Amino acid sequence: MKLLNQIRALMQMSVLRQTVQLTLVFLVIVAFAGFVSILFIDREINARIDAELETRLADVAGRIAAIGPDNALFYETEDRFVAFQGPGGATYGALAKLTENRPGLRTIKLGRKVVGEDLDGIWRVYIAQAAGGTLAVGTNLDDRDDYLEVLINIFAVSGGLTLVAMLGIGGLLGWRAQRRLSAISGVLDKVAAGDLTARIEPGSGSDDFIRLSRSIDQTTSQLEILLRQTRNLTANIAHDLKTPLTRLRGQLEMIEATAADEDAISVAMEQTDEIIDLFEALLRIAKLESGEHRQRFETLSPARLAEETADIYRAVIEDSGRSFDLVVQETQAISGDRRLILQAVANLIENSLKHAPESARLTLIARGKSLVLADTGPGIPEHLYGRVLEPMYRLEESRTTPGAGLGLALVKTITNLHRAELLMASSQPDAPERKGLRIEIRFP
Repeated sequence: MKLLNQIRALMQMSVLRQTVQLTLVFLVIVAFAGFVSILFIDREINARIDAELETRLADVAGRIAAIGPDNALFYETEDRFVAFQGPGGATYGALAKLTENRPGLRTIKLGRKVVGEDLDGIWRVYIAQAAGGTLAVGTNLDDRDDYLEVLINIFAVSGGLTLVAMLGIGGLLGWRAQRRLSAISGVLDKVAAGDLTARIEPGSGSDDFIRLSRSIDQTTSQLEILLRQTRNLTANIAHDLKTPLTRLRGQLEMIEATAADEDAISVAMEQTDEIIDLFEALLRIAKLESGEHRQRFETLSPARLAEETADIYRAVIEDSGRSFDLVVQETQAISGDRRLILQAVANLIENSLKHAPESARLTLIARGKSLVLADTGPGIPEHLYGRVLEPMYRLEESRTTPGAGLGLALVKTITNLHRAELLMASSQPDAPERKGLRIEIRFP
């Protein structure tokens, strides 16, 4: 039963069906080519036989005219004959046995009862008036027919071998393709059942199945990441909203108790604003991921964007006790939303201000099609580069410091919107403690 199912599945393979179709087309072409070739060869052989008969007849006619029919040699063999009927009715050779004496080239069949066993068969005969009589020369066509039969057999055998070979190769290719499709189908079934860790792992190579398998593995990996982010996002939102809501409730209870405490009201408003800002950030990320901002793209200069950002943040950075440098090199035009790109760079600066010490240095670089921000802060462990870009993820697990972990996530969303790359590395890899952080937005 299992073998039957495998055969049935194999017959459903498009590779095998296409192989059978191509094989049949090839056989039709071979048969047609063989038929045309046989016709051409048959015509060519007949033409050469006719030319040879004409040459022989002229040679024999010259010999009869020179030495007379009595002294000329008339022969009869299995494959040729020469015969002559003189003006007085005397016959020489096989001419008396011919039933057709009209001049010209023709193909005739000589029966054994008429001409005997030696001349029995199909003959090509040339009859003409020569030396005052009728001269005939003939060539047996049995060899020609045998040759054509061998040729037909060669075409038939080669076509049959080709059919078997192509069907065998098609079956092998179909079986291999079925195995690979079964592996892909099995992984997709596991993913559908909820196992997002299932992978095809196609290995090395670059054919269609391997590229498809890699795309499925990448898609499944991305789904796994998105599902984990969603789960973390739910838990983090619940955790981050619980604290301000609890504080807000406490402040409201104080207001209720004092009935006129303006400070308590102000604190309650701040907690409310914190909740509103958190939801606005989440809504902004969701809106950006919809891709509608691509309609506002325009041609921009990375140098100009860096200079605008520097004009806005230079005073803020220096007032915080940190130093700031702007480096503008040769740049190339990019396509994007000016406001969103400025917001992404601003988020990078604010992230550095939040985590880098007061003695740190921030450097904004514009070069090529990239915007780079480097600082001399504590940096981020390399294995967490991907995690810090997830919404609501924070390096500080206690989550007691201000912030919701949406700054870098918003930068990542803006980068994806522009189909750009977000590259992270240490700005001071040799420093023992403060390795710093270097984040580059590389536009396509």
